[in-house]
Amino acid sequence: MNQQVANIIKGYIEGLDFVDKIAGLVSVTYLNITGTDGEKVQKSFPVACDVSADCCIDGAYQDLTPNSKYITVIYFEDGGVTFNKREGRFICYTSNLRLVCWINVGKYKAECCGEGHTCSASADIIKKLLCALPSQPVYADPYSSFYPVVTSQVIRSNSIFGAYTYNETATQFLMAPYDYFALEIQTDFCICVEDCE
Repeated sequence: MNQQVANIIKGYIEGLDFVDKIAGLVSVTYLNITGTDGEKVQKSFPVACDVSADCCIDGAYQDLTPNSKYITVIYFEDGGVTFNKREGRFICYTSNLRLVCWINVGKYKAECCGEGHTCSASADIIKKLLCALPSQPVYADPYSSFYPVVTSQVIRSNSIFGAYTYNETATQFLMAPYDYFALEIQTDFCICVEDCE
């Protein structure tokens, strides 16, 4: 279910001016990469759940890796789904996702802040993300009462990327002048089970 929830939330934010590279739910993918010494080294990457294994091997594993060409890289990590209650023909759940956003601060300020305006890239982006989400429960096919809420911001630390083992080239993009943050998002939603067979 979380893959579908992530894709719905992605739909609310993918048209924002700073969104450069975005994916729905990701999983940690492990690949044997040839190192500088010619030896194979196992590395882990965030890869969109809807990417095929062949596409991943062909290079899609690099799509969500920080890169100076991008303004931002955004994706969602799975935090699980919990059952809330059953109300007649509806079963209601809460989805937990972590939105991860990496920012090329210089590129963001040049392209998105506007001439003569100063902005704090991460704070500005968080505000735009909050404004893009529904302000009340909505119908988001196939879910009713769909309501994503940002509940907290994770402490800013490169441990946000701790599940991944980027190479040295990508690791440099986790230091100034680049930035990143992660937001915890809880989404309540209900599924109608009236037509189940």
